[in-house]
Amino acid sequence: MEQERKRPRQQKQQKMQRKKDYGNKKPLVIAAVVVLLAVVVVFGYHQVHKAKVRDLLAAEGIYQGITINGEEVAGLSEEAAIAKLQEKYKAEIVGQILTLHYGEGEEEQKWEILFEDIGAGYDVEGAVKQAYLTGREGTEEERFAVGSELLKNGMDIELVYGYDEELLDAKLTEVAEEFDQEAVDSTVVRKNGKFIISDEQTGLMMDKEKTAENVAAVLETRISGEAAIVAEVTEPKVTAEDNSHVTDLIGTYYTTYTNSDKNRNNNLAVGCNYINGTVVAPGEVFSANANLGSQTAAGGYKNAGVYVNGKVEQGMAGGVCQVTSTLYNAAIMAELDIVERSPHSMTVGYVPLGRDAAVAGTYKDLKFRNNTEYPIMIEAYASGGKLVMNIYGHEVHSSSRKVEFETVYEATIDKPAEIVTKDPEMLEGERVVTSKGRTGCKVSVRKKVYEGGKLISNEWFSSSSYRAAADEVTVGTKKPETTAAETPTDVSGNAAESFGIQ
Repeated sequence: MEQERKRPRQQKQQKMQRKKDYGNKKPLVIAAVVVLLAVVVVFGYHQVHKAKVRDLLAAEGIYQGITINGEEVAGLSEEAAIAKLQEKYKAEIVGQILTLHYGEGEEEQKWEILFEDIGAGYDVEGAVKQAYLTGREGTEEERFAVGSELLKNGMDIELVYGYDEELLDAKLTEVAEEFDQEAVDSTVVRKNGKFIISDEQTGLMMDKEKTAENVAAVLETRISGEAAIVAEVTEPKVTAEDNSHVTDLIGTYYTTYTNSDKNRNNNLAVGCNYINGTVVAPGEVFSANANLGSQTAAGGYKNAGVYVNGKVEQGMAGGVCQVTSTLYNAAIMAELDIVERSPHSMTVGYVPLGRDAAVAGTYKDLKFRNNTEYPIMIEAYASGGKLVMNIYGHEVHSSSRKVEFETVYEATIDKPAEIVTKDPEMLEGERVVTSKGRTGCKVSVRKKVYEGGKLISNEWFSSSSYRAAADEVTVGTKKPETTAAETPTDVSGNAAESFGIQ
């Protein structure tokens, strides 16, 4: 009985336990269902997303989600996108003007340069190219990743603004050619025994690098503006105050010439005209070749006698060596530093041996340095059979100082063997001298310095060697003609056979 009463109670307890167990399992079941549903949703989302990315990547034109400077360009071809952007952004640059200026007030100088002439503007083509290629390059996975990013966040490509530095440099060079001014030295000329001195002028030279920095600041504003030219002031080498000291005749020399060769005399005058009035600054080197002008017909010169391979032939600017030789002697009398001097190949008659100075092409020049503290001025002229060179400057030596140059004959160079030319048109025994050679020599020059009539210095100054030239002769080789009466005959009647003539 007792057992029967316990059974309903046990059944009730078991039922309650089953409810409790079910209550404990219910959250797990719900969680599992939720997870399953989430998986289904995510899977479905990814499938949809993949489909959308594939559709995006299959589209023509620039892909969806891409903008340039915030401008919508999706679906446009490259050409259409360029046209759209240029319509807006090119208009911002066209007509903008960069103004370069220097100075103030009435002396201000200005140059105007259009922005587009130096390539200033937006790189529309580059931005559109980047937009079009976005999502079209790389592996399929890489393209898909880009497409997915475009769908999620989009992409804005910035338009790059700039200018062409090479075009800007070319424009600045053009402006500099007009802007730059060489410094002008004071000049001094002597007329009617008086010195006339001009004022010097400072120069200006554009600093292109610093000017370009000012230009860049204007271009970055993307609107018209002014940029100051940065310039360096250049000083002249010779001032009027310097030339005011050019009052003393510190060196002079003259040579003579005849009136027999008009072309040569023309060249003497032309050479002197080029050199006359030349001012050489302290420390500067004078070059005769650089100051004789163009030794051509255009330069005013004519054909006259010159040395060529030991002989005198006609050549352009013949005679200028007398100009430079006379100047050389004036320079050594002024005790200037001789930098370069070459003797002639053979001796000349207008200056003492060892005191000539030849010029030829680029391999022979007369150069001397102004070793004084003040400028020197060269006065040169040829007139009335005299070629005169005067050098004016500031005399630092005492009035009792005297300079002499002595030629010392060292050796004779004998003529080489005569050069013989055979002429079959001349008879045997005939001989004509076609070119008279000459002996050569070696000489040295010594510089003697006197103070108050007393020799204080006697030193070697220079050496020169003049080559010898061979006589050139022409001799005949033609046999004299003979008559029958003069021709020997043997007993057999065969003329000259017995004399062995073949």
